[in-house]
Amino acid sequence: MPQFFLSRAAAAVALAALSIAPAIAQTAKPAVQQTVSRAQLSANIAAKFKTVDTNGDGILTKSEVDARELIGRQQVVAAIQARVGAQFAKFDANHDGQLGKAEFMAAAPQPRAAAAVGNAFMARLDSNKDGRMTLQEYGAPTLSQFDRLDTNRDGSLSPQERAAAPRQ
Repeated sequence: MPQFFLSRAAAAVALAALSIAPAIAQTAKPAVQQTVSRAQLSANIAAKFKTVDTNGDGILTKSEVDARELIGRQQVVAAIQARVGAQFAKFDANHDGQLGKAEFMAAAPQPRAAAAVGNAFMARLDSNKDGRMTLQEYGAPTLSQFDRLDTNRDGSLSPQERAAAPRQ
């Protein structure tokens, strides 16, 4: 199984994210949720710092950061193993601890039905809903996007207009 390693910079970022994430999650919720003050955020940061500062001296040493990084890696590995184990158990229909070809093939993703894809495509582009698609209906979305990007309305997309286009 592949192992996951974090660099020191990534560990520092992870520690910061652990400190800030609860506050961000609270502020990202609808307005009915309690707001987070700077003092609350500072208290959360201090609490997270204290969990890494195992000797309680108010300074994080390399060994303390390394130990926290190891715990984080172990938690990630355990979570991945649990997910993989649950998926394996789900696919192991006869519960023999092995996946036979039939079990493996049954677990493989199935392609969407072609009719469903075609129906969705037609429904989106058949603007007059007559069940048939003309060249104009087929090209309308692309030409509409071209017109939005052609800001100077000269009928051409310059390199500047293409560079200013939002990436999708």
